[in-house]
Amino acid sequence: MSPEEWTYLVVLLISIPIGFLFKKAGPGLKRWGAAAVGLGLTLFTCGPHTLHSLVTILGTWALIQAQPCSCHALALAWTFSYLLFFRALSLLGLPTPTPFTNAVQLLLTLKLVSLASEVQDLHVAQRKEMASGFSKGPPLGLLPDVPSLMETLSYSYCYVGIMTGPFFRYRTYLDWLEQPFPGAVPSLRPLLRRAWPAPLFGLLFLLSSHLFPLEAVREDAFYARPLPARLFYMIPVFFAFRMRFYVAWIAAECGCIAAGFGAYPVAAKARAGGGPTLQCPPPSSPETAASLEYDYETIRNIDCYNTDFCVTVREGMRYWNMTVQWWLAQYIYKSAPARSYVLR
Repeated sequence: MSPEEWTYLVVLLISIPIGFLFKKAGPGLKRWGAAAVGLGLTLFTCGPHTLHSLVTILGTWALIQAQPCSCHALALAWTFSYLLFFRALSLLGLPTPTPFTNAVQLLLTLKLVSLASEVQDLHVAQRKEMASGFSKGPPLGLLPDVPSLMETLSYSYCYVGIMTGPFFRYRTYLDWLEQPFPGAVPSLRPLLRRAWPAPLFGLLFLLSSHLFPLEAVREDAFYARPLPARLFYMIPVFFAFRMRFYVAWIAAECGCIAAGFGAYPVAAKARAGGGPTLQCPPPSSPETAASLEYDYETIRNIDCYNTDFCVTVREGMRYWNMTVQWWLAQYIYKSAPARSYVLR
């Protein structure tokens, strides 16, 4: 394993005990404590390149404040334009960011586009309410108000999934901060059920990458082998690639589960990335909260079994990086022009 991979693993593992510390904390400590941890990790791994994430956040917040009725498209254009500039830094003769900066920037782009879309939905709902003259109650998943700059920064730098995902909406983040009776939400058993395959996947990754190292394909001797042998070599290399991501994403999910992040009652029928799809009233007492059955589908990022044993590419995409697949469907595919076959 490279030094960068060891750093990623350490960050993922330390997020698990940190999650248990934050689980029962109040909203204020959760918000600012989680942001402080995330900002500290960002500064430690990215150094001065943390400035890129700050510029992206400030630019998005300014667009939200200036044009709340159309900030989704504006934020999408701004964040991806900056991402293009970010990827071209070496071509422009500017300092090349660390791999950790790249990971933070990618996740931040997803979160800020989602935040802008949620603010736009709130603005549209408020205008409809004013036009109709009466309130129907807040629709499912709608924000209570537009986040301030400090609230936007706390969401952006929250340590949960800051480098590896899973992606989560601002509404999911708010639900975690305001979670009623967090002590009644189970963490240890769901964490153990989720984590048990990770050591096996890690062992398989180490074994396959040792027997079939990726560096071998960069040597001239590799291209002296027969074509069937070179084609076969792709199988164990891709196998090691999958095992590495399985371990990383399972560890990231465990960090969320430890904090009770993304926990919703099963009756809410939560979806990966999007959160609840049905209204579920919050429990009124610790006893009621403890009697509910919870799941962590909102932060579920990988279905290892179905990824490996699906029979079509479409199914494989559905079970791989699930929260980002939801993000693409919600904020890209559905926003494309209805008749634009290429974009859709």
